[in-house]
Amino acid sequence: MKVWAYVFITTQQPRKVVQAIRTIPGVVKADALFGTPDVIAIAEGEDIASMDAVIDKIVAVPEVLGTDSKVARWIQ
Repeated sequence: MKVWAYVFITTQQPRKVVQAIRTIPGVVKADALFGTPDVIAIAEGEDIASMDAVIDKIVAVPEVLGTDSKVARWIQ
């Protein structure tokens, strides 16, 4: 089962960040928001470690000032 996280991103350049993180493998979706946070992304991986590697790539984008990640729970 895949693991998902919502990644809330703080930046002063949301358009540039969205364009950059949409190219990262494992980023399912990324959108700029009005208000705080500036950008939201969904990161996925086969397990926690691979999902965390995707988040590390998001954090490495130079315009990203900060992130807050929440792992999604599967509820049936």
